[in-house]
Amino acid sequence: MNRECSLKQNSVFFRLIRNLICALFVLLFLSGCTLRSPGMNKLDSLTFSANLKADADSNYGKKAAYFNGRIYYLSSELGAPGIYSMNPAGEEIRLEIPVEDIRTISVQEDGIYYSGFAGIQQNINGPYRQFQMYMKSNDFANVVAYLENTSVHDNSLDNNVWDFYVGTNNTIVIRFIDCSGSSGEPWLSVVTTQNKQTIAVAQYITVEKSSTSAQTKTNGALLNLSSFRDFNYLSLYSMQAKNDLDDRLIGYRSISVYDSLRHQVAFPIDRLFSDSCSYLMRDFNRDFCRNTEDTIIFSSVKGLASYDKSKRKSSDLFTLSSPEFLYQTIDLGKDILIFTEQLRDNYFLDEIATGLFHQNRALAESLYRLDPETCDYVRLLRVGHNNAFLYADAKTAVTGGGKTISIYDISGDKAVLQRRVKIGHNVVNLANKTDTAGDWLFLYQFNKQTQRDELIEKIYIGS
Repeated sequence: MNRECSLKQNSVFFRLIRNLICALFVLLFLSGCTLRSPGMNKLDSLTFSANLKADADSNYGKKAAYFNGRIYYLSSELGAPGIYSMNPAGEEIRLEIPVEDIRTISVQEDGIYYSGFAGIQQNINGPYRQFQMYMKSNDFANVVAYLENTSVHDNSLDNNVWDFYVGTNNTIVIRFIDCSGSSGEPWLSVVTTQNKQTIAVAQYITVEKSSTSAQTKTNGALLNLSSFRDFNYLSLYSMQAKNDLDDRLIGYRSISVYDSLRHQVAFPIDRLFSDSCSYLMRDFNRDFCRNTEDTIIFSSVKGLASYDKSKRKSSDLFTLSSPEFLYQTIDLGKDILIFTEQLRDNYFLDEIATGLFHQNRALAESLYRLDPETCDYVRLLRVGHNNAFLYADAKTAVTGGGKTISIYDISGDKAVLQRRVKIGHNVVNLANKTDTAGDWLFLYQFNKQTQRDELIEKIYIGS
């Protein structure tokens, strides 16, 4: 009798747990589909993000950049928030441009371009932080709003600049983020400008439109590929123009752009848009990894695929198995660095851990090096929970976990620890971001009181 009672009690208990879990799933589902979702506007404390770039001396970054012997970065160390600069030794610090926060910076010969905080605006989901594109010329003291005299014809979306890319011939590709839709997730779009005039989508050349030619065993998404001069554009959805004046290409959590003249990806894959739906579907967003005269190498959460332009056929190069997913690649010229994250065993566990309990998504991260010609690859390094990759190039990888920065030599087939640096803050936090410039690593944290990313540490990671 006692045993029967115990079984009944256990049965009731498990039913209650089951019903609670189901209710949570329904709640999560509904919260993602509601027409009003204030969480969509809170983009700054959803996930830890490191701006991974192949060259620390790049003149482009999310928070920091290097140009002509100076390092430019967001800070407030002299008492006012803004874009600061310093020499490679961390000396001669000066305030270049007062601004509360930035999302992108690009230092060019003619001046400093940046997406800067423009104030709090309202959309259907409530207040959000709006960023606009600005430029400070070397010849003038005043900051100019880049889009002030440039008409973006589709005003149905939030004109909120996420990032941008400065190409040649006075061409700039601007990527916007829109949080006013009903999907429960932000959308990305791009507008291309030349000499401050927007380019109509009708002027783009359609290369592939809703084509099955890029489908592989691991990715069944249709290929939508277009081009304008030196730029190539890739989206999960069709890029057909609404009308002759339409100048905005719409993406969904991803719209990838490649500069064929410089042979580089214009925008890195944002950790914020890493696709956890990879558990449930086969049509994954693609991003550019490499684009040559004959071949395109695409990345997705499931790995890398090679697309033969003349044969219009694709083949898998590097395939991952759930719950390990790709979140970033770096093209080294010959080899490709692949960054992966190990998530929880299924989609629902991931949603509960991240959406409900605000835990870090990645249980582990790995760094691979792949030779796309032979498909030979090696795993160079794996780091555990609450550790992340912060920087990597052909020779060096930098990771962070707890209050420790670790620097590795990855020139061989296994990472070799060179040294560790102790710092004053935990690196991996949902509100944290990092960027690198020169021999410096910059650690930022979003402050809910001031409503801006603030520099909490800058760390020398050079030899």
